[in-house]
Amino acid sequence: MFGFESAKQVLPNLRRWASIVAVATLAAPMSLQAGIWDEGDIENGQALFNANCASCHLVTGDVLAAPGLAGIAERWGSSEEILVQWIQNPQAAAATGDSYVKSLVDRYVGTYGWMTAQAVSADDVKDIMAYVQNPPDVVASADTGTDCPTIYDTIAEEQGANGTIWFLILLTLFLIIALSAATVRKSLEKAANVASETDDASYAVRLSAWAWDNRTFVSILGLFVVSYFVVIGYQALMGVGVYQGYTPDQPVKFIHSVHVCENEVDCQYCHHSAYESKHAGIPSTNVCMNCHKAVKKGSRYGEVEIGKIYAAIGFDSESGTYLDGEGQNGYQSPQDDFQGEPLKWNKVHNLPDHVFFSHQQHVVVGGLECQNCHGDVGKYTVGRVAPVEEINGLVDDFPGLIELSKPTLTMGWCIECHNKAEISFASSGYYEDIHDRLKDDLRGNEELRRYMEDEKTTVKELGGWECSKCHY
Repeated sequence: MFGFESAKQVLPNLRRWASIVAVATLAAPMSLQAGIWDEGDIENGQALFNANCASCHLVTGDVLAAPGLAGIAERWGSSEEILVQWIQNPQAAAATGDSYVKSLVDRYVGTYGWMTAQAVSADDVKDIMAYVQNPPDVVASADTGTDCPTIYDTIAEEQGANGTIWFLILLTLFLIIALSAATVRKSLEKAANVASETDDASYAVRLSAWAWDNRTFVSILGLFVVSYFVVIGYQALMGVGVYQGYTPDQPVKFIHSVHVCENEVDCQYCHHSAYESKHAGIPSTNVCMNCHKAVKKGSRYGEVEIGKIYAAIGFDSESGTYLDGEGQNGYQSPQDDFQGEPLKWNKVHNLPDHVFFSHQQHVVVGGLECQNCHGDVGKYTVGRVAPVEEINGLVDDFPGLIELSKPTLTMGWCIECHNKAEISFASSGYYEDIHDRLKDDLRGNEELRRYMEDEKTTVKELGGWECSKCHY
């Protein structure tokens, strides 16, 4: 009896709980749907997107390493549960047989490969989708910061100033000649009023007579002209092999200030062989694509200059894939049979063939900063040979730079640097070995004492001026 009455009491409760569970089950998809598209935390979604999604997807419609996500709420053709499962485990979602997921697999997996499974919860997906639907008003492009002005305008102003100086010099010369001509005219008028036997003389004779009559003026003018051409000739001869300010045109208008200063790209990221070999090297187009597969629009020249990189390597910016020799896209890496127009960069810092120079020795062993030879590249447009005065102006900004006086890339410049650059015997095994050999030898010990009289040792004192160090 007791059991029967208890059962009668329990059954209504079970029916009530069953109704609640049924309602909750039916409401769950609607709750999830509202959460995914309408209730997410945009700020948290941005952080999650940057951590999990940004390496492959953009919030715009552009392709990065996978399709853009703009309009995903309108495009998604399956349930929200499948969306969460697709993000958490794409292959498991495909195994459900969902027709929309199957269409995604057929369309994209062959080109982009399977998406990596993401360790995110359903709530995380809500936040990510909220951010995707309400992205900041930005596009993937190079930074347009204004704290890194280039020195191109300064150079142009200096060139304009030089033009003004030359104009004033020429104007002064013109006034001198004009005043002198007035004096000559008076002399000629005076001579015309006097009968002379030279009237029938040849032009050369008359000119000689005039020069004699105006010998003071002719002497001063002749001295000035000779001095001028001597100075010009001397400067021209001393400028042979001096390339300060040399700024050759390049196939791509690469702006160093955008990359180095605004986006803080390290010099060795592009010129990585400076650590390992004689040459700093020109980066291959593959290195450019590490960034420009995503950054498709520049802050100065838009898509024009970056498009030259794409044309050289065969990259289709719309699909985010590479082209083959037949012009067909869909490849994840550059294809060997693609025949693009190579980028023919013009070398800026060019030493004579008989000069040996190793970046590795100077950067790794010597510990020199790039700016000591190349100037403040972070403010350049394309590469240029920085004048020595410009480099000297960086001493306060880059501690350790050596002030020099000779023109950049000349022999005097190198010798002066070797005479001033200090060496620490403890900085490398090579110098330690030199120190030990000098210390253990009687004559070497005397040399070492002489080197250390000024409490420093320079490259010159350890053979840095010996001819074969730099010349074959």
